[in-house]
Amino acid sequence: MKRDELEQCLRGWKVRLRDSAHDVEEIQRRFYASKGAAAVRSLEKNGFAAHYAASRGEAAALLLSLIPDGAVVGVGDSHPIYALDLDEKLAAKGCQAIPSMAALTGTSYDCNPPGHYRAPTREEARRILAAYLTADVFLLGANAITMTGEIVNVDGVGSRVVGGIYGPDRIVVVAGINKLVPDERAARERIAFVAAPMNNLKYDRACACVKTGRCPSCDAPNRICNVTTILHKKPMRSDYHVILIGESLGF
Repeated sequence: MKRDELEQCLRGWKVRLRDSAHDVEEIQRRFYASKGAAAVRSLEKNGFAAHYAASRGEAAALLLSLIPDGAVVGVGDSHPIYALDLDEKLAAKGCQAIPSMAALTGTSYDCNPPGHYRAPTREEARRILAAYLTADVFLLGANAITMTGEIVNVDGVGSRVVGGIYGPDRIVVVAGINKLVPDERAARERIAFVAAPMNNLKYDRACACVKTGRCPSCDAPNRICNVTTILHKKPMRSDYHVILIGESLGF
């Protein structure tokens, strides 16, 4: 078609490419809300008390409402939890936070103000570990949550996930919308292709997945894929909550 013929066809149109642009953030927000609602329904079907929060601010308010004043709070290493900026808010409620690093043998932790120190005796280290494992509330993340309502985690030591199985009075999983996957197989693939390589980079570990972009099930002595937990249903006799956040958070 010649240019003059094209101009004739488009007569009366004010052609501007930006007029065709859509509000990407609004579409994303609506999609995340729809996807999150579907995941919440599946988690509830599996017995979990599931919640969807559109933003990390909304998630922080919801999470704090689930933590009693003066509670001991165990915290499994999780970037979505760190993103909620809870230190001062927990201190204001008179809570004592114990991160997973404190549960490792021979270390302890003082949350107010935050800081690490080595426990002077094995007995003190064991007391800190016991408090972590039997916390009033235990917070952890998820490497993947399936759209059918399972929660999947992989860990190197187990300290990050142990409180998410049994011990604390209340357990709360906090996860970004990026952790949602179709099924258990996709969860394992996400861990192999995303979570494991990125977490090894975080810890500056030269495991094979850092170079290859996927977990080859290596034999490295410092590998972080040693413990896998899959919660198919809410553990019996547990007070178990899941907060999905409509943002991409963590690995």
